[in-house]
Amino acid sequence: MDQNVLSEIMIKDLMAIGKEKTLKSQHSLFNYKDKVDKLYLVLTGGVVLLHVHPETGAERAINFFIPSFHPIASIADSFYFNTPSEYHLKTFTNSTVIEITKESFNDYLQTSKNALLVQEHGIRTLLDKNKMRANLISLNSLEMFQYLHKHYPQILQQVPSKYIANFLGITPQWLSKLKHQL
Repeated sequence: MDQNVLSEIMIKDLMAIGKEKTLKSQHSLFNYKDKVDKLYLVLTGGVVLLHVHPETGAERAINFFIPSFHPIASIADSFYFNTPSEYHLKTFTNSTVIEITKESFNDYLQTSKNALLVQEHGIRTLLDKNKMRANLISLNSLEMFQYLHKHYPQILQQVPSKYIANFLGITPQWLSKLKHQL
């Protein structure tokens, strides 16, 4: 099984403890400085995590959440440490999610026989994010685009180009040129 996709058991468990919501494109789940008290299981559509520059307020895409890639969306540090968020989390297309409160999730972790599966998935996801961010720092935009194309084609297929370009730190026009170099 792809480590970025949740098993059917985990999806059913999370659906049972949360509430289904249908969200429009550009719907903010959490804004800069919010305290995060929810997780979102992305069933359809997608969510983008944007880092907010503390001085300028400029936003930069740093992760994507789609059903086939990191499907549990939240802002981990704020969720776990109850600190104001340094990020903005929003949908990039019409999306269906399961909204799970921190209280429900913590109860689930204490009582479910499948909690360990969800925790292990969370750890794998964090490690994957760290690897991706390390590559983002060390690879040039073409190399990083090639890395995404090889390892995470679903991102390039499902996330709007403006967010891919923002993630790579380039303009949408430059991204278009990169696509032609593949």
